[in-house]
Amino acid sequence: MKKYFDNINRIFNSYNSGKKISLCNYSNFTMLLFNIFYENNFLENYYLLIVNKKKYIIVLVKNIFYLKFFSKPSRKIFIKNKKINNFLFNASLGVINTSFGLMTIKECKRIGIGGILLLIIL
Repeated sequence: MKKYFDNINRIFNSYNSGKKISLCNYSNFTMLLFNIFYENNFLENYYLLIVNKKKYIIVLVKNIFYLKFFSKPSRKIFIKNKKINNFLFNASLGVINTSFGLMTIKECKRIGIGGILLLIIL
């Protein structure tokens, strides 16, 4: 399974069980996702922890009420710019993997590009 998929599930499950802190495995893609979550106020903060040359990420979660994965490791869902529905994505944070890197749905709509729809968070 992909590391980002596993790490976001860890964060969501730990928050739902009442814990505000989570320990995740490190990957560059996961750090980019956490940066987007932090900029949109879903995370309080995240820290890089190195123990015996192995990297971990400590995540402090603010609030995540709902999480929906669209593209799973076995199936990719592509979305075009014209197919993005503003009503569905106004109150949430949607993350799209584009040729320009990871972007939110609002940024993709503004630029006019599409990509692989990864997830939506409320």
